[in-house]
This record gives sequence, C-alpha cells and structure tokens, in this order.
Amino acid sequence: MKKGFVRNSTGLIMLSLFVLLLTACGAAEESSGEDGDADQDEQESMDLVFSHFQPANHPIQTEVLDGLDEDLNEQTDGRINMEFYADNTLGDPESHYDMTVSGEADIGLSVYGYAPGSFDLVTVMELPFLAESAEHASEILMTLYEEFPELQEEHDDTHPLFLYSAEPAQIMSNDYRIETPEDIEGLRVRSPSPLANDIIESMGATAVSMPMGDVYEALDRGVIDAAMVPLETLYNYSFHEVVEYITIGNFSATPFFSVMNQNTYDGIGDSDQEVLDSLTGKELATEAGSVYDEDGEAGLDAAIDSGAEIIELEGDTLEPWEEALEPVVGSWLEERESEGYDATELYERAMELRDELSGDGEE
Repeated sequence: MKKGFVRNSTGLIMLSLFVLLLTACGAAEESSGEDGDADQDEQESMDLVFSHFQPANHPIQTEVLDGLDEDLNEQTDGRINMEFYADNTLGDPESHYDMTVSGEADIGLSVYGYAPGSFDLVTVMELPFLAESAEHASEILMTLYEEFPELQEEHDDTHPLFLYSAEPAQIMSNDYRIETPEDIEGLRVRSPSPLANDIIESMGATAVSMPMGDVYEALDRGVIDAAMVPLETLYNYSFHEVVEYITIGNFSATPFFSVMNQNTYDGIGDSDQEVLDSLTGKELATEAGSVYDEDGEAGLDAAIDSGAEIIELEGDTLEPWEEALEPVVGSWLEERESEGYDATELYERAMELRDELSGDGEE
C-alpha cells in the first residue's frame, strides 16, 4: 500500500512539473512576442517637416534633398518620409534654425549668416581666401566640426545632419570694373553676412545686407553697385543677365546648416537613426558643395557667353587684396579670443585643412 502511494505521488509530482514547464515556456513565448512587438513599435513611421529657404527648383532641393528623402524612405522600408517646405514657406530665412529648435519644423536648412551672433566660430569659414571651391569648403567645415567640441557646442540644441558651403563669393558688378581694392571704394556692395560686411567695409565700400532673391533687381536698377556672391548665382539666379564684370578672388565662403530637432531625432528607432546617420554627415556635405561647384561653372560659362569680363586675381594682383583684408582676420581672432575661445588654434587648423584638402595639394 505504501509502495503504491509512493508511485502515485511520484507520478503526480512529475505531472505537476510538466505543467509548470509548459506554463513557463508559454510565458517566455508571450514575453518574447511582447519584446518583438516593442521592437516593431520602436520603428514608428514619421513624416518629417523639412523647412528651408531655397527655391523648390534649386539643385540643393532637386539633386540633394530629394535624393536624401528617396534613400531614407527606401532604406527604412517606407517608415520615414520628408515633407519639404521650400522658399521660406514656413518662416523667413532668419527663422529656420529657431523653428527647428522649437519643433515647428523637424529639420531646418539655411545660411549661418542669417543668424548673426549665434555661430561665432562657424564664421571662420567666411574669412578671406580660405576656400577654393564649395566642395573644398564643405569638407573643411565638417572636419572642423568633428575636431572641435566648441563648434559642436554651438549646435547643441539641435542634431546637425550636414554642414556645407557654397563656393567662395566673388565680386560682380554691372557698371564697375573692379581689379584693385581702390576700385571698390565708395561703392554699395551687397553682403551675405556680418563678417562679409567687415570685408567690404575694410576696403572703403558700403555693405548692403540683402537676401539673394532681391539682388538681381537691385543690380539691374542700380540700387547696389556690386554684389559679393558665388558664381552659381550667375546660373541659378540668372545674374549673368545683369552682370558685366566678375572679379574672382575667393573673398569669402558662405556656410549653410541642415539641422534636426533633437527630440525628433531621439524619437527615431535605433536602426532608422543609423540609416539617417549613414546618409548624412561629411559625404552629403561634400555632395551639396559639388552641386554649387557644378552650377558655378555653368554660371561662369553663361556670363562669358553674355559678354561679361572676367578679372582673375592671382599672384601680384591678389597681393594688394590680401594686405587690405589682413586686418579682418586679426579683428576676428581678437573678438573670438575675447569671448574665451582659442580662435588661433581653430583658424590655424582651418588653414592647414585648406592646404591638406586642396585639389592642388597632396593628401
């Protein structure tokens, strides 16, 4: 009797353990399913509001941003799309960075010079004779951003996607042939930024701040005597129609930002963040720069075909300009140093990169 009881008890115990094992496996599968659902939920679909100042037909939109949107959509299996609001539809050129910080836009793109005082160190790119092309300037800017925490701190309320530059600004005029610094004295010259104001005024001219969209008419009507603008404007803004003289000296580059709202970026799933990061950064910045360079060549060809005279400053003809603008560099260094930055280290590194990354230099 006792032996039978033992056998029956053992059977009950084994049955109970089997039931417990099945229950545990079921709970594990349910837990695994919940984790899988959580992972799937993490990759939510998003329509990103992208606000910028360029016309909708500008190659930055049609060749760079549209391509980014297509690649991002494809590589996230359609989860992330961009809704573009071009030509200052959501706000004026000065507001795109602030709109991105506040979340009115998920991504903003504009010119640093439209937000004076907010990016004092980025203005190193605007110093004279630093960049030889837009691609060159874009690579310098992204490398400086990667190497200098102070530059990163200027953007710490957003998540930068790519920082790039137009090709260097030249001086264009309808009525005035400008070959020496004395030739520009007393003229009214359109300026793209506060630092460009310093460059223009150091040569005895009057700087006139003006959005690019207003420059064509201002040149045509004589509201301004000249404009400091990149060569691509000859093509993209049809300046070749109103310009007779083009002085090429690489006077100042115009840097741009494309930044993302930090909360929006943080809300993207990890794998989709990796996709976004892989599609932006230095490679996209230099691609954007190359677009400006190509259009600059097209613009110069259009101007030549229209009969414009090209005055290239180099060697002996460039030296007087370098001497005239040397105080601009000194003032920039002094101002940044007074703000507590090691501006000399930043500027010297920028000049090193100018030579290291130059198309004429050796890697």
